[in-house]
Amino acid sequence: MRKILLAAICIGVFALAVNFASRSDYSEFSLRFRDFVASLFFIDSTTKETLKSAYEKADKGEEKLSILIVPGHDSVQSGTEFRGMKEASITLDLGEELYRLLAADAHFDVRLSRTRTGYDPSIAEFLREKKTEIDEFVKIQKALMSRYVALGKIESRILVEHNKAPVDTAYKLYGINKWANENGADIILHIHFNDYPRSMRSASGIYSGFSVYIPESQYSNAKGSRVIAEAVYKRLARFYPSSNLPKEDAGIVEDQELIAIGSNNTVDGAALLIEYGYIYEPHLQNIVIRQKAISDLAFQTYLGIMDFFESDPKKESYETRLLPYKWQEDIFRASAAKKDTLSLQAALIIEGLYPPAGSSLNECPMSGNFGACTEKAVKAFQGKYGILPQTGYAGEKTRAKLNELYGAK
Repeated sequence: MRKILLAAICIGVFALAVNFASRSDYSEFSLRFRDFVASLFFIDSTTKETLKSAYEKADKGEEKLSILIVPGHDSVQSGTEFRGMKEASITLDLGEELYRLLAADAHFDVRLSRTRTGYDPSIAEFLREKKTEIDEFVKIQKALMSRYVALGKIESRILVEHNKAPVDTAYKLYGINKWANENGADIILHIHFNDYPRSMRSASGIYSGFSVYIPESQYSNAKGSRVIAEAVYKRLARFYPSSNLPKEDAGIVEDQELIAIGSNNTVDGAALLIEYGYIYEPHLQNIVIRQKAISDLAFQTYLGIMDFFESDPKKESYETRLLPYKWQEDIFRASAAKKDTLSLQAALIIEGLYPPAGSSLNECPMSGNFGACTEKAVKAFQGKYGILPQTGYAGEKTRAKLNELYGAK
């Protein structure tokens, strides 16, 4: 949340700022005033230090740190779709799981923007009753942003092209931004799954992996957003591939255009938009595997947030929700996707054997499918622990070792 003093000053200068933003006949005074307003417009609203301070206050039993989770899309605009599976449905699945994890921690006051019955009542009322204020808020922010770009005070940077949000969706997103600002949200997490245009929408695409979008570095909420993103990215990248889409393959992607994370400098809190992978990826296509994967994606996000706030975070028994696991049946290549294989792949990642040397997680994802990648990694596991013969499938001896190391106690 921006400093109270800054908010008070801004109330007094907004009208003048918009007036100057539309003028080109600048006197020396107006030029100085323009620079002054620009400095207010882009003053840091969240940083590593302010986030840590908020957490420390919560640790002392004072005001809790506020987190808003926004599952992407809704029943009106359901987002991308693949073979009958809608993005809005699985973003809510992940959002609910992440909510449960964060809400169990006494440091956090967590809110889910929508549930299976609709938008949170407070947010729904805000969107319904505050249309004039939301529209004016967006108008002012856009006017200031456009003028400062034209004057060279701010550099316009478009790194990744995005589809333009429908008018109703844009209104909801800007409205949620304003609601988050007025309600002091310290962290805003937008949950999405990716897709891209292609001729055969019923067929899987060629790109894979997750990405974390954050506000571009000139924005007020850029610093706080980046430090949270770095911690979350590190956790997710342990088990899941980073996006290989050109320009998105940086993993953490700065952006000026996405409304969710503060287009036109409209968000005060640290804001992340996480694309948790492409909707057609194999771990999302089998319902049993999808449930396990979504639970783990939420868990990795939670661990990343805790890594940032805790210098010595509580040690979980395992660093993934896919373990511990008890393997009771042999696992062979070309068998159908199953939980046995998914947990096997997670164990092999921890062993440092998956994906096999020379391959990436994009080529060999943790999918629950037992293919050539898993076979090579199992052979390496058998070699590491002296299991003979090195068959490449998980038979009795291999399962016994897996259960010894990673089995449910």
